[in-house]
Amino acid sequence: MSHMLQIGGRSPNKILFAKNTGKIYQTDFHPAYDANGMNEFNEPVPFRLTRNIQSFFSPLGVEGLIVPAMCAATQAVFSPKQSQHIWHQLAMFFRDELLSWSWKRPLGMPIAPPVGGNSSMNSTDLKQKVTANVENVISRISGIAPQNFSEEEEDAVDPPESVQKGVTKLVEAALTPRNLCMMDPTWHPWC
Repeated sequence: MSHMLQIGGRSPNKILFAKNTGKIYQTDFHPAYDANGMNEFNEPVPFRLTRNIQSFFSPLGVEGLIVPAMCAATQAVFSPKQSQHIWHQLAMFFRDELLSWSWKRPLGMPIAPPVGGNSSMNSTDLKQKVTANVENVISRISGIAPQNFSEEEEDAVDPPESVQKGVTKLVEAALTPRNLCMMDPTWHPWC
């Protein structure tokens, strides 16, 4: 989710573990926006999978359970039957988030006249920003979703690529020490 929605500002103090169920909760889990209302993400690590978590899961857990589970989830979300549903769900999510974001803007930022007295953005701008943000999320999902290979690719001389290559690259980016060292210092004791 943090990669799909480009959730930034993640820090260890916002991760909670339920003792009785083992579920993981992330507080303050919302996207950050630039001055134009576009979703921005400036962190080199797409999601939290540091060496401690990796050693807890073991290589078998990471490569044998997490990667296929992420592939299955992206394939389920990106299936032709679900793509319209996810588009509408994301549109509702970004609409509410952008309205909330526009109310929280600093005083020095220009604000368009309210529509209907409830919003600090006009409806055309809001619709464009929601559509652009949803399309960016959909493109990120399609980038990591398992790809179908055509018969032409099967006849190619090069060895076939893994259907999990998008998720595998994402996991590698989360595990790379170079990316981890560029994270906020609050992550360093956890790495």
